[in-house]
Amino acid sequence: MVTPQSTPIANRIAETFAAEVKEPAITQDMIREMGRSIYETYLDHKVLVFRSQDISARTFAEFGTIFGRPEEHHVIKLRHPEEPTLTLLSNQDEPGRNKEMKTSGQGWHSDYSYKLVPGSATMLHGTSIPGEGGDTLFADAESAFAALPEDRKAYLRTLRVRHQYRWSPDREDPWARWKYIGPEERKKTPEITHPLVRRHPDTGRETLFIQPRIIGSVVAIDDMEEKESTALIEELIAHITSERFVYRHKWSPLDVVVWDNRCVLHSATTKDLDEKHVRRLLRLTTHGQPVTPSLPEVGHSRLSPVS
Repeated sequence: MVTPQSTPIANRIAETFAAEVKEPAITQDMIREMGRSIYETYLDHKVLVFRSQDISARTFAEFGTIFGRPEEHHVIKLRHPEEPTLTLLSNQDEPGRNKEMKTSGQGWHSDYSYKLVPGSATMLHGTSIPGEGGDTLFADAESAFAALPEDRKAYLRTLRVRHQYRWSPDREDPWARWKYIGPEERKKTPEITHPLVRRHPDTGRETLFIQPRIIGSVVAIDDMEEKESTALIEELIAHITSERFVYRHKWSPLDVVVWDNRCVLHSATTKDLDEKHVRRLLRLTTHGQPVTPSLPEVGHSRLSPVS
């Protein structure tokens, strides 16, 4: 049994972030007695990896409560049939799903960035893992911002970004989210704007809050010409996803991985995985907090005047 005084044993596995938690295993006792220390370890490392966790969907859902209040996904077809706060990610032809859902999560993004209040933590449990392939990539947007020159930081703090879940520069693109949500779901995802540089609500550290345009829900930099906006977005994504800020997670069966959407981008690689190799993971995301701008005068997140 773990005790309230126990602390996790976590070893750093990437240059600027990410750690593998050697002990303890995920159990009811651990969830009940070590929640605070697990959460503090998560804040320190931004991505936590727990290997070989043979746990039920119910225990996985309860584990998610350490990191906040679990949130039901608005795409109903993705939800777990017994645990509504969980979704099932699969590269197989699951009943009632569009084929595009098999590569859901491909491309750099932060979960629920298209919402007025974006997601906080996301976690995955690898229930069916292929022998190789299907890795998940993570990028440290916080360290990427810290590495920028001071004059560049000052400029970026003044900008806002337009987001919308269903938006895409090309609705026929196979990654375009427009393809697999209906009219009611579209009504629930209006366009919003966020500050480009946000301040973490727990640590106070600054981070870039930007993603690519197609999968990442980003329409444009607010009040900027399209060509200039696109160039800046591409420049920042290339910086955030440069090798020194990236951790590639190679899945083993029953791994649990937790990350902080407030300062980390992630991407699946399932488009490169042959469907004969089955990959299924349970996913949970927790409710976040309103985005705090680095500069108060830039303003908090708000509905865009264009929707």
